[in-house]
Amino acid sequence: MNNIAWSWAWPGIECTLSVSRQVAEVFDHYRQNDWKTERGGQLFVDLTDPCGLVMTLATCPHRRDRAGRTWLELDTERCRQEIDAANAQGLRLVGYWHTHPQAIPAISPTDVASFSRFAARYAQELPHPIAVIVGLSRTLNGIKVWRFRNGCYEEGNLAR
Repeated sequence: MNNIAWSWAWPGIECTLSVSRQVAEVFDHYRQNDWKTERGGQLFVDLTDPCGLVMTLATCPHRRDRAGRTWLELDTERCRQEIDAANAQGLRLVGYWHTHPQAIPAISPTDVASFSRFAARYAQELPHPIAVIVGLSRTLNGIKVWRFRNGCYEEGNLAR
């Protein structure tokens, strides 16, 4: 049985980034429509997955995270603990995800600043982070991805 919910690709990159069904379920479960503040967590891939580059773990929101309706700061201690636990399982950090109160999410200046701080904090583990934003729409366009490279964000496209 195929464990892949969908995949994303970027122009000029041979590899796709697939999203496991378990990760897709986490995104769906924590959509912001039932929450007044943003929610989010970290994203990890299994580099040994025979299906290629697969996002196999999305950590859940944590009570120590700080958030408002349009911003989120993940707790640093929880992030470090999650990275250590995931690394022990052979998983590697690739970025983080959070919700937006929009149907189709768009990356905002607040997101760029937040992801830049996150990338700087984990620069050794995460040279080119990705950002996933989960909107209110339950269509595939309701979840978007960006990669951060050379000081710019580039949106990924559904590869299906």
